[in-house]
This record gives sequence, structure tokens and C-alpha cells, in this order.
Amino acid sequence: MAAVVASIPNSVLGGAGVAMFGMVIASGIRALSKVKFDGTYNLMIVAVSIGVSMITLTAPNFFHSFPSWANIVLHSGITLGSITAVVLNLILNGSGREDDVNED
Repeated sequence: MAAVVASIPNSVLGGAGVAMFGMVIASGIRALSKVKFDGTYNLMIVAVSIGVSMITLTAPNFFHSFPSWANIVLHSGITLGSITAVVLNLILNGSGREDDVNED
């Protein structure tokens, strides 16, 4: 099986990667289109989370001096952005706040 996978040309793998990451981005945009941005801090949460997740791309050595256990989490922009979004949502929107929830 490894020989079959290794024989796939890089251009085919690149095309599959573009399609795969495009689907991930499209799914994320679709999920964000269902979020209520008016009257909440959701726009700020999305903006800060995306900005924080980009740190690993723009400055790869930013977390170099952090402890090794923290680098496991901070190494990935996806993990860092997700954790940031969850923490900010708990802080800004509250965990027990009752808003009108749309259950479709």
C-alpha cells in the first residue's frame, strides 16, 4: 500500500490537497454564516481567534521560548485558535447566558 501511495505524482496530491482544504474552508464559512453576530461578541471572538491562530504562520519562532509542554498546544495554529475561541466565548458571551437559541 505504501508503494501505491508513494507512486502518486505530487501534482495529483497537490490538487487533492487544494480540493480538501477548499472544502474545509467552505464548511467553516457555512458554519459561520449561521452565527448570530448582532448583539453579541461573536465577531470579535472570530476575529481574535483567527488572528491568534495566524501567529504560528507569521512568526514561527514566536513560541520558541515557551515551556516544552506548552509548545505541544501552541505549535498548531488550529489548536491555538480553537482554544482561544472557546475561552473568549466563555468570557465574553458567558457560559450560562440564556439567549434565544434557534434549534433547527
